[in-house]
Amino acid sequence: MKDVLKLLDKVTDSVFSVLIQGESGTGKELVANAIHFNGPRKDKPFAAENCAAISETLLESELFGYVRGAFTGAERDRKGLFEIAHGGTLLLDEIANMSPGMQVKLLRVLETGELRRVGGKDTIKVDVRVISASNKNLKEMTEKGQFREDLFFRLNVFTVNLPPLRDRKEDIPLLVAHFLGEFSTASGQPPKKVDASAVHLLSDYHWPGNVRELKNIINSVVSLSDANVLAAKDFVEQLPKIDRRRERDALFEDISVEEYMRRFIVANKDRLNNTEMAKILGISRKTLWDRRRKWNV
Repeated sequence: MKDVLKLLDKVTDSVFSVLIQGESGTGKELVANAIHFNGPRKDKPFAAENCAAISETLLESELFGYVRGAFTGAERDRKGLFEIAHGGTLLLDEIANMSPGMQVKLLRVLETGELRRVGGKDTIKVDVRVISASNKNLKEMTEKGQFREDLFFRLNVFTVNLPPLRDRKEDIPLLVAHFLGEFSTASGQPPKKVDASAVHLLSDYHWPGNVRELKNIINSVVSLSDANVLAAKDFVEQLPKIDRRRERDALFEDISVEEYMRRFIVANKDRLNNTEMAKILGISRKTLWDRRRKWNV
């Protein structure tokens, strides 16, 4: 993490594009915010869009805007995020999920600094620093023909690779203390602590959801416990059942994010409602419902 921070010191003061790569929950949006709000554009707008969350048509209108009458429901002209972020920074999250057609349109804007709103004819100049983020390896996708090479080079002037939490477990006690302090400040309650048994349990866990999952579990446990010092027993019920068995092969099993989500839902569907599970997983309730229907859980 110190290496990451040293790189950010160099990246922040530049005007070039930055690609942030790391698993879900490692803090990519946090890094993007740090780059913007510590850099020369900090007094200008910061905007963000998740490229995996909406369709190509909606993404185009979100990024580039549209004119009145461009499509059904377009009752007035609307600026896109590139115009809104003019002079500032735009974060394109999960850019690996951007469609080939949308990649072409994005490349054209990055190369020319100009765009046209959907349904419009006028050319609009924009000055935006683009930060992109992905939980997939864009270089590998480019080599396989799954992502445009010219766009990759345009986005990849600087690359920041965020390590998963399982590769930086010595940071877990520091992160736990930080999140306990945050909860204390937000709730107005005296800060709680964790004992050695809790630290050992949390350090043994694989953390497929990374720092985001750790924060959600800390908040959940603190909310439910009246104890001033939290022990392992306070955390056991919050971790997925496959890890509560404490079996080494299950504890460190390498699984996909989708499989982790499925197991988490199966393990917690009788204890948590959809809203609570969606919040912990960092997804929308609609996405959660779609997954439950797909997996028949």
